[in-house]
Amino acid sequence: MHTDDAPSTTLMPPRRKQGFTLIELLVVIAIIAVLISLLLPAVQQAREAARRTQCRNNVKQTMLAFHNYHDNNKGFPNRYSLNGTTLNSGHGWGLKLLPFLDQAPLYNAWNTNKSFFDPENKTVTMTPVGAYMCPSAPGGPRVMNISSGSATPTNTGIASDYVVFHQITTTGSAATCNPCNTAAPKTAGTVTAIAEITDGTSNTIMMAEQAGRPDYYIGRTKQPSNTAMTNPLFWGNWTSYQSVTAQGWDDSAVPKAGGVHTMNWSNSQGVYSFHIGGAMFGMCDGSVRFIGENVSLTVLIALWTKDGGETVGEF
Repeated sequence: MHTDDAPSTTLMPPRRKQGFTLIELLVVIAIIAVLISLLLPAVQQAREAARRTQCRNNVKQTMLAFHNYHDNNKGFPNRYSLNGTTLNSGHGWGLKLLPFLDQAPLYNAWNTNKSFFDPENKTVTMTPVGAYMCPSAPGGPRVMNISSGSATPTNTGIASDYVVFHQITTTGSAATCNPCNTAAPKTAGTVTAIAEITDGTSNTIMMAEQAGRPDYYIGRTKQPSNTAMTNPLFWGNWTSYQSVTAQGWDDSAVPKAGGVHTMNWSNSQGVYSFHIGGAMFGMCDGSVRFIGENVSLTVLIALWTKDGGETVGEF
């Protein structure tokens, strides 16, 4: 019997199983990890750049509101206002600018016979205003306790990250100023006309960042308590006076006025931002400047004065 037509029994070589070996998988994971480590800083930088741009826009928007207020009232608003003679009806410049920030309904909701620490104004104090919050500051919108200066809170509100300056201290530095007048009037019921800013509006600071309240920061370290901060319950809410002392800081463990750091050392007084290398400043001409933290205190104090007659170079 012939067997030529019998099926072939030739053996085929074994097929290799598809998939990664353990070594190949580890190599792929390592490559992905390296790519992520390279891309993550770039992503973080891009996000901070976007936040810094938004902060600049906030300051620009607020400075335009300052100028619109000036046009309507023949001067920039004072740091605070009273409807009467006591603090019980007090509020700050942040409230006065609301009509010029497209926030007239919020402004009209304010009881002018009551203060920012009165619970009757809580609906307003607890309303976030985007122009007053820097997106680089952590944890926003941040709710803070408010009082008239006592240790017992009487109201709550949303914290702001921007301030004006009502006085200047040159303690611990070689910087001087005479007179040491700022663009934000210290006396209630007064305004500052542009004509009074004889140093020039482009060389005079109106506002800047003091971010992070009610949390207390020294350097970049958040402190366990804010009790050592200047007026932790009286300043901070966007309807409060939001005016601080223009100054530098020394580098002691518990900071105090000095000339070592011009900014970003403490958010108790002076300038403090969460941007790397500097902070945003609103100038009296309406422009916004990002000033580096290595600027000398002498230059910064000259920029804070409105009529000191100083010669200011590049900054």
